[in-house]
Amino acid sequence: MTLQTIFRALAWASILTIVIVTDGPIGLRPVTHFSPNLERLAALALVGLLFALAYPNRLLLIFMALALAIGVFEMAQLLMSGRHPRLWDASIKVAGMTVGLTAGYLINIIVMSRRPEPSE
Repeated sequence: MTLQTIFRALAWASILTIVIVTDGPIGLRPVTHFSPNLERLAALALVGLLFALAYPNRLLLIFMALALAIGVFEMAQLLMSGRHPRLWDASIKVAGMTVGLTAGYLINIIVMSRRPEPSE
């Protein structure tokens, strides 16, 4: 099993976790004692990082797909009792995802620059 396969499994597991926490019962939401905005930012930064490491050549597609998914997850809260979608929450999540994607991009650049060039 390659490292990229592991990142792919972790990336998809992380987005599933976000769906459960965002749209599931409020009791499933973890309590960290940090501000909700910091929690959102950090969680989506991790998702973005994992997706960037899992699919390093598809960053623009990942950005668009995750931004759309964040919007859909936020709007799905309309169907949940006691949940309330907010544009501010979605924007914090997109910002976190962008931070994670950027970090993953930079990590990929560093890793690629340290690989030896193939000999001919």
